[in-house]
Amino acid sequence: MNPRMTKLSIALLQVLGAGIAAGAAALPAMAQQPAAKERIEVTGSNIKRVEGESALPVTVITREDIDKSGATNAMELLQLISSNSSAGGVGIQTTIGATTFSAQTANLRGLQGGRTLVLINGKRVNGFAGEVNGVSGVNLAVIPFAAIERVEILKDGASAVYGSDAIAGVINFIVRSDYRGAEATVFYGAPTRSGGGEQAKYSAAAGFGDLGVNRFNVFISASYEHQKPLLQRDRDFSNTSVRYDLGLVGTSSNVFPGRVTTGGIGQVNGVAACTGPYATYFPDLSSTNCFFDPSNAPGVESIPDTKNANFFGSAKLQITNNWQAYGTALYSKDENHFIIQPTPISNLFVYGPNGDIPATITVQPGTPFYPTAAAIRAGVNGQALNVRYRAVLNGNRDTTDTNEGGQIVLGIKGSLGRWDTDFSYQTAQGKVKEVLNGGFPLFSRVLPLLNSGTVNLFGPNTDAIAQQVAATNFLGETFHGKATNNGAQGKISGELMQLAAGPLALAVGADFRKEKLDQNYNPVLASGDVSGYGGNFLDVHAKRDVKAAYAELNVPILRTLEANLAIRGDDYSDFGRTTNPKASLRFQPTRDLLMRASYGKGFLAPSLYQLFVPNTSGVSAPGTSDPIRCPVTRDNGLDCSTQFPLVFGGNGNLKPEKSENATFGVVFEPTTALSVSADYFKIRLNNAITNGIPVSTILGDLGQFGNLVTRGPTDPAFPTLPGRITGIQQTYINLGSVHIEGIDLETHYKWARNSWGRLRLDVTGTYYIRNDSQNVDGTYSGFVSNQYGSSVAGVLPRFKSYAALSWDSGPWSATVANTYQSGYVDVQNADALGDNDKPRRVSSMSLWDVQGSYTGWRGFTFTLGVKNVLDTNPPQTNQQNTFQVGYDPNYYDARARFVYGLVRYAFK
Repeated sequence: MNPRMTKLSIALLQVLGAGIAAGAAALPAMAQQPAAKERIEVTGSNIKRVEGESALPVTVITREDIDKSGATNAMELLQLISSNSSAGGVGIQTTIGATTFSAQTANLRGLQGGRTLVLINGKRVNGFAGEVNGVSGVNLAVIPFAAIERVEILKDGASAVYGSDAIAGVINFIVRSDYRGAEATVFYGAPTRSGGGEQAKYSAAAGFGDLGVNRFNVFISASYEHQKPLLQRDRDFSNTSVRYDLGLVGTSSNVFPGRVTTGGIGQVNGVAACTGPYATYFPDLSSTNCFFDPSNAPGVESIPDTKNANFFGSAKLQITNNWQAYGTALYSKDENHFIIQPTPISNLFVYGPNGDIPATITVQPGTPFYPTAAAIRAGVNGQALNVRYRAVLNGNRDTTDTNEGGQIVLGIKGSLGRWDTDFSYQTAQGKVKEVLNGGFPLFSRVLPLLNSGTVNLFGPNTDAIAQQVAATNFLGETFHGKATNNGAQGKISGELMQLAAGPLALAVGADFRKEKLDQNYNPVLASGDVSGYGGNFLDVHAKRDVKAAYAELNVPILRTLEANLAIRGDDYSDFGRTTNPKASLRFQPTRDLLMRASYGKGFLAPSLYQLFVPNTSGVSAPGTSDPIRCPVTRDNGLDCSTQFPLVFGGNGNLKPEKSENATFGVVFEPTTALSVSADYFKIRLNNAITNGIPVSTILGDLGQFGNLVTRGPTDPAFPTLPGRITGIQQTYINLGSVHIEGIDLETHYKWARNSWGRLRLDVTGTYYIRNDSQNVDGTYSGFVSNQYGSSVAGVLPRFKSYAALSWDSGPWSATVANTYQSGYVDVQNADALGDNDKPRRVSSMSLWDVQGSYTGWRGFTFTLGVKNVLDTNPPQTNQQNTFQVGYDPNYYDARARFVYGLVRYAFK
């Protein structure tokens, strides 16, 4: 026995043995029982049950629902899920201007991708290989969307069943099973406004073999999707970064023609020369200076150019009537090409391995482009003049991210009487690569050239000079990463005995897996020489083993009352062990009414990146002082008005995040046509992992954060004082809590079929009571409908809903759907010029979609739909947490009104 195995693991193995023995003893009696209804496995439990509402809140989205929504991929579908929030979300649109390596992650409860567990057919999906800057979780680009049969969303914590990551909930993508026939689909859509944004998708699926007749079934699917780019300047809500009415000023002083700051010269040829596109005159901001408006720059994108290819295959072999072998394989390749504005270069920016060398540009007296007349007027003639510059000769910053993912699962499952077994092995691998195509000059090459006097910083240049400047760009791969996950799982479930109120059911199982992360950066990044990247990017090479054992018991207390108890122990080779229980109750006093409740504990293991990314050094901002030594020593340069060494990177002492989850709900089904449910949820997250506390906060409260400061030996000249600061920790640490409460609402109603057809209404909504995050001083700030002061992109609205009214009659069908989210407090004050100190409010959003389909031709389906049929502009916001401004790209589709058509041909 491994000495690290917990007592829980041993106990679970004993329960497993007892369960098998009890099951074997009961086999003859069970064999005489009449055939029971088919039992299925529901997300959130390892015990199969007859289909029906469980003790846990699970939303099921069918293939029909997906088709009616118009969604073409997993990310689009999750935008319609009320429990999935944009706060802290990551998608292809947030790739613009951010280092996310084009991840697309789920975000239940606004707790971000790492705290949402994503499954395919109940099996874990490999984590993202490009984890950096808090981006973690499963990249949804790997999901085989064309093969999906349904999606089950568990809106409750599930660490007692699945282990890590399931704090916010579980999203289980279930692929088609036993499919026979073939189909091909062509999708094409385009915005009604000009400027790009077209989308095309081609998919095909085929299946053959009848398990009952041929004893096998094979299913394959393939898809290719291309989303074309859309420029920010092609939408009236995002074509400028200056909106005084919103309190939005997102300009830059790094312009072309360059701005001279020495002597307050400003634009050497006057503001009249600032006619764009890289320098614009805004009289309310300055009378002598021009500014760069990034939203109106040529080629700057709001939606990038994205291509995705996805392949999925499955096979089943019925060995005997009771035993079946199965296997699945998937492969995905996602290529994201995105463009942002030319890089700024000036003494406002720093570079180098420690990020402390100013990227200064000066024009020297006596050089061809020295602005003598302007220098004379300013009284600085003969001096070197400091310039703020936009590197337009280097071109727009052009990047391509490529993500590849693959997974193979092989297993065997069967039954021994009433006992169901499932044993499987899976191997998964994800790869990420980033390539710079242009627009990222090397400081070591471009600065000498810009400071040589041969480049005109204030006007046009010859082709030869332009080529010299463009030659300073770094071209090629900057990063590639690989994450692998290999492991075996086994579980057995069934009925221990028959009680008066029903069967006592048990499930036990074990998981074993190996996780590995390799991240490799181009060595040039470690030098901090590539503009826009900073320094100290170091390789990560880490791995760990994970062992887990679990048990689940379903106890019928009364015929109307059922309890479920689950417990799971996880053993990680890097940080240790954790045990998490869960209990739930299901009470159905009448056929019409169901009450349910659950309580459980969960955890999120620190990622390999957070634990093992190498420590690197840096320095604090200039002018930082030691609050203990400085008032006494008054030693500028050592204790006062100086820069202290900083330590960034991983922390091998991290503990797992811990959570407590509770739900209470009611389901009312007075008829088979109507179902109404309301579920209260509460999440308390502790030991949240964060990437460093601000230096000013640490030095401002050394009583609380003094352990993050390293000091040298006592100075003999000041024996009563601690030694000088030699380092301030900025590594990952466990800090703070998050409290979330809310209510999930769900209604489904089917009208009786009439001569004119049948109507169906489906409504889901989530209302947040609170979402409070702990500050470093121990206080809490609320973030429900409140982005004020937040550095997190996206928002957690007070209420979000999705409602769809569908009609069908013979071969015709139609759907009208509405997506709604309530308004919220904006980031900045309403007036950009500072005479209004009241935070402004962002209005609510209500978008309507329509779709119609016809299936009257044998085998064909024709669909025509419109997303955002009223062409509604987004709510206006002054947020600057993303490169897209004027609106929030985390929850609004900048394509606006989008018309699409679909043709599908299927035969069986």
